[in-house]
Amino acid sequence: KNTVKLLQLSLQNIHCYTGKVAEDFKSLREALSECDDATVVLYPSPESIELASTHKLQIYSKIKRIIVIDGSWKQAYGLWKRNPWLDKYPFYRLPDNIDGQYGIRKTQVSNGLSTLEAVAFTLQCIERTDTAPLYQLLDAFKQQWYRFSGN
Repeated sequence: KNTVKLLQLSLQNIHCYTGKVAEDFKSLREALSECDDATVVLYPSPESIELASTHKLQIYSKIKRIIVIDGSWKQAYGLWKRNPWLDKYPFYRLPDNIDGQYGIRKTQVSNGLSTLEAVAFTLQCIERTDTAPLYQLLDAFKQQWYRFSGN
């Protein structure tokens, strides 16, 4: 279902890395070593800070790179646990009161969003950009999915 592919087609400054363990992300870790202080991770770790669209502009202005863990909740948890190098970065999480519109993949997580929705919300908070085109793309993707899947 892969909404990351839609993000790759839509955003100019996106880099995707595939892997499971720290060694798989060696090139990413090397690239980030030059700019550690401006990098954050979007994942709801116990120490994560809640993103909000209405405040913390001073903090957000320092963020230049966001690591987003893509996969099912179980896969994302496994990636986080197998990659302790991520813990050197600040973690941010989405607010608990956000409802996802994805609907294609079911989850037991009450505010489980697609990666595209999570990135769109994060960009709106941090960069104050209009993310409506990303949500429109998601809507078109869902319509295609339902048309071809028979749901």
